[in-house]
Amino acid sequence: MLKRFVFAFLAFVGLIVPAAFILALLMAPAIPAAPLEQTGCERNIANANSSVAALQARVKSIGTARGAEVCNVTRLYFLEVVKARAVIALCKTGPDRERELGRLDSDVEHINEAIAARCS
Repeated sequence: MLKRFVFAFLAFVGLIVPAAFILALLMAPAIPAAPLEQTGCERNIANANSSVAALQARVKSIGTARGAEVCNVTRLYFLEVVKARAVIALCKTGPDRERELGRLDSDVEHINEAIAARCS
């Protein structure tokens, strides 16, 4: 009788443990090998960079003059850099992200100082 009980117990455990393991594997979330790039990020980054470059050229063409036009263009440039920073923060990863964010943060600070100097 004991022999039959041990055999039944081992057969039961032999069926339940692998089945539970397989169910656990099926229910576990899949982890991608590399982070998936968000859709449209490349296009958004390209658009943001081109907008920043266009306004940067416009600011440089105006020069150091004072007036409403300079203030407006400088403020638009500030907004474009802030938008570009947000796109980079969402779309890039790793050291590229940190380097770009650092560069954009210093640009934002510099532009903010220019706005304070020109538009006070």
